[in-house]
Amino acid sequence: MASRSASRPLSRFESHWLAEVVRQHESRSGPLGDASILADIRAAAPNPEQMILKRAELLGRQQGWRDALLEWRGHARATLAILALIALISGFASSVALMGASDRPVNVIWVLGGLLGVHLLSLLLWLAGLLAGHPAGTRGTRALLGRAWYWLSDRLGGRASREAGLGSSYALLLTRHRLMRWLTGSISHMLWSVALLGALAGLWVTLATQRYGFIWETTILPAEVFVSLTHVLGIVPAWLGFSVPDANMVRASGAVPLQDDAARQAWSSWLLGCVIAYGLLPRLLLTLGCLAAGQAGMHRMRLDMTLPGYAPLKARLQPSSQSIGVVDRDPGKPRGPRLAPHPAHGSGPGLMVGLELGADLDWPPAAAMQAKAWPRVESRQDRQRLLAELDRHPPARLLVALDARLSPDRGSLRFLAELAGRTEQMQVWLRQPPQTVADRGGLWREALIELGLPPEAIEQHARQAIDWLETAHD
Repeated sequence: MASRSASRPLSRFESHWLAEVVRQHESRSGPLGDASILADIRAAAPNPEQMILKRAELLGRQQGWRDALLEWRGHARATLAILALIALISGFASSVALMGASDRPVNVIWVLGGLLGVHLLSLLLWLAGLLAGHPAGTRGTRALLGRAWYWLSDRLGGRASREAGLGSSYALLLTRHRLMRWLTGSISHMLWSVALLGALAGLWVTLATQRYGFIWETTILPAEVFVSLTHVLGIVPAWLGFSVPDANMVRASGAVPLQDDAARQAWSSWLLGCVIAYGLLPRLLLTLGCLAAGQAGMHRMRLDMTLPGYAPLKARLQPSSQSIGVVDRDPGKPRGPRLAPHPAHGSGPGLMVGLELGADLDWPPAAAMQAKAWPRVESRQDRQRLLAELDRHPPARLLVALDARLSPDRGSLRFLAELAGRTEQMQVWLRQPPQTVADRGGLWREALIELGLPPEAIEQHARQAIDWLETAHD
């Protein structure tokens, strides 16, 4: 069993979870040694995000965190199974206790309230928290069962998982991607579904093996209140094929339990139908809804490159052929690529392009109100698509945004030369966040001038760069 778990590939969520474990460890204790696995990382991963995930998996194997993660998940499943068994038994027992012995009549309203009251209250609290925009399932009584499952899973995860911080990384990752509400919600609704299934089973067993009489009791309410209540609550069960007592049966049950078998069967069917319609079905649907929302969120999950530790790791992992972050000038060659002497005649609208920008640099920039922006260019395929588009529709002006924290290399300069040959005018915008330590703007300016770009076509201020592009047709 352990060998099969160790050999199986990690899921998308597990890969991100392990990356978060590694990131948190390195932020506390410093970088882990990865010199021996860099070649494997670059060979196996096509882009920076996959490189970081692959590095985390390889380091996780070395540190034993990958096995601890899979063990944590195994304990979590076992915990869930135990809680489900407890919920099933509790639901069954509560139903049997509420029905009591058959020698006394059953108050149908009291039994129904006992079976569904706490369920409906917790459901309303969960829905209120969700609609109010709070992280339902992470505070207070909302999704309490889901929170209990997480707490027990973390406590039972073992010493290795606690030392690696698997539980905290798990919660932090889910909260960051707004998935904790769906996880705890799905667990809570599933356990409630199991409890209601147990209650339904207990109700059916008692009704099938004992002969009950049904009444309702009141001191101050008129009989018509119970007639209306029985009718309204019976609408949905009737759609599902359950019998509903008629008005005469309801009125007659207010004094003494009816001995008529038809009345007994109608009340029994009504009780079973109400538990299914207002208890089991809503919880099952919400379980499926939370699971679907959680799966969709996990499918969209991406690494947040603005988190501490990821930006320098991205620059270090990328090989020089794919990243601007490695200087690879060949001192044996007197000159690198040069701009085309006769640029293309562009008639299309101005276009801005973001070339290998860091994730902490917004794209398209918020300051650009009118300019057309091309999606981020990060891979070789992205570059080819951009060149093909420029061949079809060469713009009059092209603004290329670069990350000034990275270093220029021949590959990126050659690509800039290709871009310049497909537009009438090109300007380069050197971007970086405020208070940046690693500023290589001077290196870029020197390399771009050597490329053949005039100094006035190199801009570092956002407003001037965007104004230049947006005035393309003035």
